[in-house]
Parts: sequence; structure tokens; C-alpha cells
Amino acid sequence: MAYIRKNDYIPITVAYKKKYGKKVYIETFTDQRTPDRLLSTRTKILPKDCEILDIGVGRVFEEVYKKKYE
Repeated sequence: MAYIRKNDYIPITVAYKKKYGKKVYIETFTDQRTPDRLLSTRTKILPKDCEILDIGVGRVFEEVYKKKYE
């Protein structure tokens, strides 16, 4: 039986590039309930003016994006 902490939600994985550069960054968030705050332009969660390449909700997307972008 898995124990779920109060602020652990379904993982949201984001693949993005910063404003200048070609490197793709992959981050997984378990403290966000929905990806709406990540997609907002006024958020401070992701770097300002970053380009979101892919976003996925679920555990499998972290592995998929690592294979795709690294």
C-alpha cells in the first residue's frame, strides 16, 4: 500500500528550453495539482521567457522525455 503525502500529486513533467541556448531542461513537479500554473506567463516556477517543448501528466513522461531530448 503506497502512502501518499499531503502535497504529492500526479507528477507533471515539463521539457523546456531557456530563452537563449539550445539545451533542453526536464523538470518533474509533484507539488502542482494541474499544469495550469506552469503554463501561465506570470508564474515564477519556470524561468521567464522559456519555450515549453513538451508537457505530460503521469509518471511515464519523465522517462520518455529523457530518451527523446538527451
